[in-house]
Amino acid sequence: MSYSRRPEPRRPKEQQNSVMKYISLFIVLIYFCFGLYVLLAGENQLTLPKQYKIIIGGMLLFYGFIRFVRTYQQYFKKNRRND
Repeated sequence: MSYSRRPEPRRPKEQQNSVMKYISLFIVLIYFCFGLYVLLAGENQLTLPKQYKIIIGGMLLFYGFIRFVRTYQQYFKKNRRND
């Protein structure tokens, strides 16, 4: 007799968390890239004064970092209370 072990089907909440994890990381990447673009763009690409470029680019990079930390804590860090 041979029994085939089927993997347990994933629950919808686990699938949703898996998808949201990658969407959140993609959004973080977008914030970082856009922040770098604003900081490094030339005068003909982005017509803003240099002070505004530094402020806006810095804010985008900082917010991308905050989103990364929150995403890491929510989806990647193991919850020690449940272990």
